[in-house]
Amino acid sequence: MRFYAVIFFLLASAASAEPVGDPLDSPSIPSPRGPHLMAARVAKAGDRLVSVGERGTILLSDDQGQSWRQVASPVRVTLTAVDFPTARLGWAVGNGGVVLESRDGGDSWSKRLDGDKLAAIEVEQAKADLAAAPGDEQARHRLREAEGLVQDGPDKPLMDVHFFDEKRGLMVGTYGLAFRTEDGGGSWQSIMGHTDDPQGRHFYGIEAAPDGVYLAGEQGAIFKSTDGGKSFHRLANPAKGSFFGLVSAPGGAVVAYGLRGAVFRSEDGGAHWTKVSVTWASFTAGKRLMDGSLVLVDEGGGVWRSVDAGKSFAAVPRPDGPGLSGIVEAAPDLLVVSSDHGNFRVALASPSAEAPK
Repeated sequence: MRFYAVIFFLLASAASAEPVGDPLDSPSIPSPRGPHLMAARVAKAGDRLVSVGERGTILLSDDQGQSWRQVASPVRVTLTAVDFPTARLGWAVGNGGVVLESRDGGDSWSKRLDGDKLAAIEVEQAKADLAAAPGDEQARHRLREAEGLVQDGPDKPLMDVHFFDEKRGLMVGTYGLAFRTEDGGGSWQSIMGHTDDPQGRHFYGIEAAPDGVYLAGEQGAIFKSTDGGKSFHRLANPAKGSFFGLVSAPGGAVVAYGLRGAVFRSEDGGAHWTKVSVTWASFTAGKRLMDGSLVLVDEGGGVWRSVDAGKSFAAVPRPDGPGLSGIVEAAPDLLVVSSDHGNFRVALASPSAEAPK
């Protein structure tokens, strides 16, 4: 399945393909193959596109994805997500718990954190929470788990990052990794003890919706915050399979997507979910476009669009291609999608001209 080349590739490479110690401290290697390596995600930085992926590769495009150039990266681990709250300020995260920052629209990057530093942040927070509730067995368990993170070393990937504005940001990852900042990344606080998930499930995606912040997780878990990402509570499981992301629709609905074609829609803030039948392939990324329509991409290379707030989806005609993992709206009627063979453009026809569901 192509799906393993996008989502599961990120997890497997953290444990095997990339011995973490050296790649976390070694810069990426410029290569003419850079634009053709696995691209995990792509984001907009003003009018520029920024893509991150395999071997620490960071690519920039200033012509809506027609051409790409590789820029220096301070790490050689796979980067899994990127977000630009402004045209100049951007963040990327990846394997080994690495956190990179750019202040010039992606032209240059600095490493701010890695898994060792994240583990230390979680230990200190767990100690503080235990001191506030010395008899709490769950707090004791959390401290033991935090100390285990330190012993494990930087072997756990962050899977998504989202900044609400220049100051407030959130990043999540495998085994319950969850951290937030309110000072533009000057400091980070662990919220691992405030996600209503003592089992430490993987968190794959973040969606900031009008009614709250949602996290997509493994084993059908979806979480919601109504305090700006300071804490999360678990919602009812729509399905047993993992969800890899959510996208908010016009009118207040939220659509969750994930493993084996799972698409579920809620109109009441996640209290109840309705299944939407689309395809069998696992969905890996989603986006709400400027016109209000929703787009999902899947492991089989499919692109799907909804013009009814996620109640149904129609296939966007395009040639067969590689499995997809990221999506951005480069311009009206033009998408740029990330894949296991780099980034490429997908033109959108008018909704009435697209293939039927």
